[in-house]
Order: sequence, then structure tokens, then C-alpha cells
Amino acid sequence: MLGTTLLVYAIAYFGFFMAFFFILSYEPKLVGKDPKPKRFPYVSIIIPAYNEEKVIGKTINSVLKLDYPKDKYEIIVVDDGSTDKTFKVAKRFTRIKKPKVKVFKKPNGGVASAKNYGIKKAKGEIIVTLDADSFASEKALKKMVGYFDDKRVMAVTASLNVYNTKSFLEKLQWAEYMTGIFLRKVFANVDAVHVIPGPFSAFRKEFFERYGGFDENNVTEDTEIAMRIQSKGYKIENSITASIYTVVPNRFVDLLKQRIRWYYGFVKNSLKYKRLLSPRKYGDLGLLILPSAFLSVLFAIVSSLIFFRSLFQGIAASIKRFQTVGYAALNQIFKIKLEYIKEGLFQYLTNPLIFFIIIGVFFCLLWIIRAKQGAEEKRSMKSAFLYFFLTYGFFYAFWWITMFIYKFVLRKKIKWGPRYY
Repeated sequence: MLGTTLLVYAIAYFGFFMAFFFILSYEPKLVGKDPKPKRFPYVSIIIPAYNEEKVIGKTINSVLKLDYPKDKYEIIVVDDGSTDKTFKVAKRFTRIKKPKVKVFKKPNGGVASAKNYGIKKAKGEIIVTLDADSFASEKALKKMVGYFDDKRVMAVTASLNVYNTKSFLEKLQWAEYMTGIFLRKVFANVDAVHVIPGPFSAFRKEFFERYGGFDENNVTEDTEIAMRIQSKGYKIENSITASIYTVVPNRFVDLLKQRIRWYYGFVKNSLKYKRLLSPRKYGDLGLLILPSAFLSVLFAIVSSLIFFRSLFQGIAASIKRFQTVGYAALNQIFKIKLEYIKEGLFQYLTNPLIFFIIIGVFFCLLWIIRAKQGAEEKRSMKSAFLYFFLTYGFFYAFWWITMFIYKFVLRKKIKWGPRYY
């Protein structure tokens, strides 16, 4: 019992330390003050697509409406062997002259393969990748390109938000993505971005020319390219006001497959780039950010196991007492005196762990508020935050445990799910 208590306190201490670090790392920068571009470089926006006939038109339209000189960017759609009408729908846009829309079709090879195909066809000095089920806000590109005036910056990430927010799973992911918006800005402030999401991330084309394209044998090519950029000593920036909206999985099985792929990819790429754990060479990325990512997984799993063990022990003890007293005492359950209720509440509220939970809720709420302000999110998130607070820790632990069992126990092959999830 003492060991469990000490472990819980250790988890709480670690969580508070990292939460304070994130808050302090976020505040010094004026959020929303993206650097104004000194010029408008030519940009190639690559949209890899696989069976996206229902949304590809909306995605292309969102890019056509960008507040950016129309003669300064092109749109390249790469149909990666779709079996539906994706190519036909996208092809309708090729009649547009400014910006130029190009549509190509290739055999299915995966999202990294489609991106590399698009890069070879691109004319721009800046490459932007955009998932086919994601939509860009009008000013997103203009807010991002100014960061490239710094020659050390090799990539810029956007503010990735959730488009569909109706169901429980969608709202849970919405709150998660909002914390991601906050954290990605923190990581950019301390030069520690280690994932570059697919929806509307920008790169210098010269990086691909010098160090190769996306890893086509990697299930999370966005993590691999970010760690590769970091390993070469370049910077990855973030524009928290460049809002991008993506369609998230609304079925549990699709969400589970996505998370298995994400988490396995993170582990695989972290091992591949384990040299990034050097604090002297890579600063906060090696000293705090990557180690804390692994510790957060361990602590989430341990905390969930402790919670469920305590829950089952309590249920077992109640059943045992009930059997001992007998069914005749059933009516007495509903005659508990008020003072007993007060005593139980007092013991519950004076438990130090309750204090930790309250502080944890405060930090989560603060992160989401900061992200909402920075990303200029106007939609109400009350129910999303409630779902996130009550269930996310358990989902997070479950996804990680499932990934380890699926890959390392059952030795199953991890691959892309439907619609590039």
C-alpha cells in the first residue's frame, strides 16, 4: 500500500513539473504574432488521396480560397490507387488556371509514396502536404510562410483542429487535439517539435533534395521526417493561428487502428533516432520532451492499473461484507445515517490525492483555454473537456497496452487503415 501511494505521488510530482514547464515555455512568446513574410515564395500544395471521393472536392476548394497570391502556388492531387471516384472528382478542378491544379494517378503505395510522387512533380520552393480529409482556413498559408525567412527553419506546422465534433469519440479527440495545439506551440518555443502532422505542414523543398523524401517503409512518416529534421540540426516552427480542420475517426475500431499505428511509429522512430536523447546536442528535446513522452506512457498505464485494482478490490470487499451480513441487511443499506455520509465525504475530500486531481484538471483546462485563444476557436468545448477529463487517461493507457500486445505479443503487422487513418 505504501509503495502504491509513493508511486502515485511520484506520478503527480512528475506531472506537475512538466505542466509548469509547458506553461512557462508557452507564455514568453506572443501567441498569434506570426512573422510577416518578406516575400511570397512559390508553394506546391500536395494532397495525397486514397478513396476520398466524398471530401476531396471540399479539400481542394478550401485550398483554392487561400488568401495567397494565386500565381504563387499550385495544387497537386495524387490519387494513390483509389477504387472509388476520387480521381474523377479531383480532375474536374484542372480547368482552373490560377492556382494551377494538377491531378495524377498512381498505383497504391501508401501516403509517403504519394507525397514523394507529388514532390517530384512540384515546382515550389516550399512544399505543403495536406491530407485529403482536411481543410485549410483562408489565411493559414500566409501566416506560415513568414517563418521561412529564418534560414534555420526547415519546416512549419499549423494548428491542427477537429472538423467533426458531434459524437462522444469525436469530442474526446477534439479536446485531445486542442491540448496538442498548445503543446506543439510549446515544443516549437523550445526547439523540440518531434511530430509534423500531415494536414498542412510546410517544408523547404531543398531538405528533400538534400536528405531524401518521406520514408515509404515507415507507418508514421510524419514522425520520422520531424526527427530527421531535428537530427540534422534544423528548426521546426509552429503557427498556432494557422487553423486546419481534419476529419477524425468516428468509429472505435478505426480510432484504435490509428492509435496503434501512431504509437508503434513513435516507438520505432524514437529508437531509430535515439541520438536525439542527447541533452547537450539537442537541448530540451533530449533532456525533457522525448523522455517525458515515454514516462507519460508508463505513468498512464500504471495509474490506470492502480485505479482498476482499487476499484475491483472495493467491489470484492463490498460483496464479501454483503455475503457476511446476509440479504436481510439489504434494507439497512438505505438507512445510513447522515453523519456517516458526512464522515465519508470529509475523508474523501481531505485525501491529498483529490488535491492532485483538482490541480490536474486545472492544468488541462488551462491548456485548452490557451489553445482556444491562440487558435481562435469559437466553438463551445464544455462537453468535450468533460469527456476528455473523465475518460482520456484510460483510453490513452488502453491504446498503448493494445499496441504492445498487438505488435510485440501477437506479432501482427501494423499498416495504414481505411482512408489513410
